[in-house]
Amino acid sequence: MQDPNKPVRLQFQASVQGGGPVAKFIAGIAGLAVIGALLFLSVFMFAGLLVIGVLAGGWFWWRTRKLRRRLRESIDAAARDALQQAQARTATNPASQGTVIEGDFIRAKPTDPAQGSEPRR
Repeated sequence: MQDPNKPVRLQFQASVQGGGPVAKFIAGIAGLAVIGALLFLSVFMFAGLLVIGVLAGGWFWWRTRKLRRRLRESIDAAARDALQQAQARTATNPASQGTVIEGDFIRAKPTDPAQGSEPRR
């Protein structure tokens, strides 16, 4: 029986000797063949993933076309409503008409008959 207090030692001894120049040449050719096969496989995998991505994108685009159409129509309707409200506001209060330049509101001052000059801007 083995003593439980004695540490167990594992040893590995390689029995393969280094090959000659022919074996190294064959190993190099085999390594290049494996690398070439992996590159070849990666090209096909990339092409396959690209096709799958294009198909998935086309399917998503096709499935959302009605949603995009409704969104476009609602934006156009909101723009028309805003324009109608602005025209109604301007029609009811003509004094509020003015010129908008880069976000600044400029309103013409009413002319004073005593001054006899044009309104300043």
